[in-house]
Amino acid sequence: MRYIKFLIVLIALIEVVSGQHRDFSRGEKEDFKFNNQVIYSYWINPVQFDENLIFNYHIRYDFLLFEKTPPDKPLADTFQAKIKVMIELSSLELLTPIRNIEEVTIKTTDFQQTISKNLYYSSNFSLKIPAKKYKVTFTILDEIRNKEFSFKPFDIDLKDTSNFELLFIRESDLGIISLPEMKNKFYNFLPFSSEKFLLILPEGDEFREIKIHNRFVNYKLSRKENTGLRFSIFSLDTLDLIEGIYQLKLADEKSKPKSFEVRWIDKPEYLNNFDKAISIMSYLFENKNPLAKYHPDKDELRKKFYEMWKKFDPTPSTPFNELMAEFYRRADYSLLEFKSVSQPDGALTDRGKIYILYGPPTKIERSFSKDGRPIEVWTYNVNRQIKFTFFDENKNGNYILQK
Repeated sequence: MRYIKFLIVLIALIEVVSGQHRDFSRGEKEDFKFNNQVIYSYWINPVQFDENLIFNYHIRYDFLLFEKTPPDKPLADTFQAKIKVMIELSSLELLTPIRNIEEVTIKTTDFQQTISKNLYYSSNFSLKIPAKKYKVTFTILDEIRNKEFSFKPFDIDLKDTSNFELLFIRESDLGIISLPEMKNKFYNFLPFSSEKFLLILPEGDEFREIKIHNRFVNYKLSRKENTGLRFSIFSLDTLDLIEGIYQLKLADEKSKPKSFEVRWIDKPEYLNNFDKAISIMSYLFENKNPLAKYHPDKDELRKKFYEMWKKFDPTPSTPFNELMAEFYRRADYSLLEFKSVSQPDGALTDRGKIYILYGPPTKIERSFSKDGRPIEVWTYNVNRQIKFTFFDENKNGNYILQK
């Protein structure tokens, strides 16, 4: 029953809370695979804007290389990143590609921001271009690294006004859907988040109802009525849509299904390795891990993993589990903070385990034993005072919890 005590403390501590581009000729070129360091989405023929293509992008600070300004220069002790961002649209019907370039300088005086996994530079290209078929190439040049990153090209068709992309926006942003601010706030995937998101589809009778499914779920949804907007709007927050790929089908049986992804943008890195993520679940089950000997395929393992965490979910009516997210954020912190020569993964140490279960201690006291062994005493003042004492038995940085 001890894991229940740990869980109560964990819940008490958590704050419940998301072609031809030779203009870039200099620099080493690299084909960059899509990940959450750089996110882009596009909206074709939006009815509320004059432009017929909106392309937004978000570049995470830790993707960039920041350079510190020398002390004898203006803005000393300022960190700067310099990039050029380009979108190029080529068409068989055009002699030359359409190119748009944005030059960006990002400045900060806080070094921690330069390696942040939560801060993004966001902008967009809003274009009014001939209604044709295009191949789109998105490229970033990091000028300090002198390296160019090119993303996989994709096709769009602006001639077909019935063509559309799946768009997801925060429910809280619905009121600005016709304002310029919206151009940076939509996604072509559904962010896995504690925030509520809406699916935005074109207006029309064929969009009155949709089906969302994969091998594990099958939902039928009707659009919101009387919104006063020229869109079909669907609420998704109560659906059990965890990370993965889903198919969306319109009520019109002749329509082709469209695929979309549910993606966790600020996902704790510890969750990128399911074997590791499952192993530290034993902290909640007194080392009797229900998934330890379970070896299904990857998608089924993910489903079982989320089901196990559901019993600890403070908001069980929504798919996002705030407690699980906090648990693995603490694992990320412990991984680096408590690692040692003998244990490179600090989340697997005694201090890592206590930090993951209880969070940051109220007070840490450091001292030495009579024979020179380092000692740490962690005190928690949550409902009642709890203390943990750790000894660095071998003086190698690996502290052992005193039983």
